[in-house]
Amino acid sequence: MKAALEWLGNNYTVDENPGMGAEGLFYYYHTMAKALATAGIDQLKTKSGAVNWTAELSHKLIILQNSDGSWANTVSGRWMESDPVLVTAYTVLALEQVYRAMK
Repeated sequence: MKAALEWLGNNYTVDENPGMGAEGLFYYYHTMAKALATAGIDQLKTKSGAVNWTAELSHKLIILQNSDGSWANTVSGRWMESDPVLVTAYTVLALEQVYRAMK
């Protein structure tokens, strides 16, 4: 957990999967949210200051939602992320972690 939090502190963004761009973006959202919620962190300390990751991630996911309620990676289909069933599952799991962290 310590290594994951250190990595996130150095690489945090909701605009891309750090080092990968759009590839694996929604899996990154899911694993990032799971790590931060499990650690009980609501404010992540980053190089540029503390960020409210729950607000930033939930806002980003709302923006990325398709009109039919699903999510899909429209930039990169690597690792099947163009599949709305898979990506919607990743997103719902990420949002579950956001909810858990906000309680």
